[in-house]
Amino acid sequence: MIIVDLMARFKRYRYKIIVALLVIIILFYLYSQKEYGSELMSQQEFKQPMDRLSEQLLFQRQNKNLHSNNTTNDRFLQGAAGYCNFPNPASIKEGSHHLDTQGYKLQLALMMIRHGDRTPIHTLANRPNPRISCKFSKNEKQTHWIVDKFITRMQNVDKDGSFESMQRYPNQPYCRQSYLTPQGAVQELLNGLQAKHKYIDGLDLFQQDFSERKVLVKSTVYPRTYQSANAFMFGFLSDYDTRLKIYKAKTDFCSEKDSGLSCHCPGLEKYSEPLKNMRKMSKPLLQTIANFKRKMSRILSVDVKEIRSLTHVFDSLMVRVCHDVPLPCNKARDSCVDRTIVDTLWGLVGDDLLHHYLYNENHLKTQHLKFHPLLVEMYARMKNITKRSSSTKFVLYSGHDITLTPFLMLLGIYDGKWPPYASTLALELYSKEEGSKLHYFLKVIYNGVDRTRELKFCRGLDMCKFKYFEQFVNTHLENMGLDDYDSECLSS
Repeated sequence: MIIVDLMARFKRYRYKIIVALLVIIILFYLYSQKEYGSELMSQQEFKQPMDRLSEQLLFQRQNKNLHSNNTTNDRFLQGAAGYCNFPNPASIKEGSHHLDTQGYKLQLALMMIRHGDRTPIHTLANRPNPRISCKFSKNEKQTHWIVDKFITRMQNVDKDGSFESMQRYPNQPYCRQSYLTPQGAVQELLNGLQAKHKYIDGLDLFQQDFSERKVLVKSTVYPRTYQSANAFMFGFLSDYDTRLKIYKAKTDFCSEKDSGLSCHCPGLEKYSEPLKNMRKMSKPLLQTIANFKRKMSRILSVDVKEIRSLTHVFDSLMVRVCHDVPLPCNKARDSCVDRTIVDTLWGLVGDDLLHHYLYNENHLKTQHLKFHPLLVEMYARMKNITKRSSSTKFVLYSGHDITLTPFLMLLGIYDGKWPPYASTLALELYSKEEGSKLHYFLKVIYNGVDRTRELKFCRGLDMCKFKYFEQFVNTHLENMGLDDYDSECLSS
């Protein structure tokens, strides 16, 4: 009876009930718009510059893309947007295969990469990250002929059981948290093509005799690095019908087999805390950071205590910059995150990273110890080439910013900037006949720029003598005030 009575009342008042519900929904929507603003609202202050940014950078544009040498006077394009590293096929310079090597012959290339563009790891205090499609768009497919070829090939290859059956390339309606995007895959495809045009077509690395045993690929066990490795190698070996095995690696690429050193290093704990006399941030810089956090807290309508790590804020904002999504706004306060704020954040993040990596002596010691096995492995691979006891010609290490940054720091060429997506670091070993002897030399290339002269152990030479690199490997721990690797790792 009660149910029948309720049904009768509903029929009698159903129109009033429906109207009341609609009013409640509209009022709630208007309140949320006033309080927080809309992620997709029109932002004339930001959207117009972003439209110009898209015109200049995305896909076939040529400003500051994929390690291109093109320059721009726009600080935003040079800084924060440069972090996106938008794909630029023009940077490959197809057909430019005749490099002037002045009698030097490339014998080995060791390439470390940061994965390509990904979705954020972190979120802003009360703002969900925008959903990014994990399906290749028409623009992405038209970037270069190799993209369609890559997709077709990946669709016809089974999952790799050794990598927890991860998908070989981005292929979901939307990318999950911290996953490689199609744009990131395109970046690595073009990186691979760039390496192909330089090393295979230009410097004849394989000496017209390619075989799978001449190539080794290592990747950390994350979808974004595994898929980046697949894309890079597809571009690099696009002339060959081959299916390479990718080997699992730790984030520091320590391999007991390849380095001959233990990866178990409890002694690292000694240096986990910064020294009491560590160089501190200046008061003006600390004040600038505090002001920035207050400004962000007002825009996001959150307590300033919720704006913690600058790198976390930057990570969550950059997906919007890199994918042309409007930045957060607060209609109630008529304020938005704009390109000036993002550019300011980029500078502060650089200061923060410099302080973390270069002004903390204990952190420096930690990274020298932690990446010593990888350095020894790379040295051993070069040494085996000089002894003619190895057939390996190319090694890829597919890792992260937390791999690349410490290694750059160890070499002494870290500039305090967060490595852009799809960054590359190459250690190249060359040989040259001088008289009756064969001598060996090292070059270090970071994001397409020759940094060899900046390596202190190379003594200002463009072609660094291999023996200088050998001395560096044997003495860098001592120069940091450390004992030998085994003694440091076993002590507590």
